[in-house]
Amino acid sequence: MKMEKNNRLIDFLKSETNKCVFCGFCEPVCPTLYPGKHRGYGPRGRIGIIRKIAHGDKPTTEDIYSIFSCLLCKACDGKCPAKIKITETIRLSRKLILDSMKEKVVTVVSRVEK
Repeated sequence: MKMEKNNRLIDFLKSETNKCVFCGFCEPVCPTLYPGKHRGYGPRGRIGIIRKIAHGDKPTTEDIYSIFSCLLCKACDGKCPAKIKITETIRLSRKLILDSMKEKVVTVVSRVEK
C-alpha cells in the first residue's frame, strides 16, 4: 500500500515538474528567493530540484534546505503560465523526503535493537 502511494506521489511530482519551462515568472513574487550561486531558493529552482528527485536523483543537503525554506505562501502559484501547482508540489516533495528519512531511521533502529 505504501509503495503504491509513493508511486502515485512520484507520478504527480513528475507530471507537475515536467510542465515547467523555467520561464521565471514565479520568481519575482517569492519572498525567499535568494539570488546566490544556488538557485534552489526560489520556485523555479525548487521545481528543478523536485524534478531531479522525482526522477530518482538523491537530493543534496542544500537541495533539502531549499525545499524546506519555502513558506508555502502560494504567491508563485498564480504567476505560473503553465498552471503548475507549485506549492502543492513543494509540500508533497517534503512528504516524500520525510518519508524516506523515516525509513532510514527505522532501519538504523532495527539494526541497533538486534
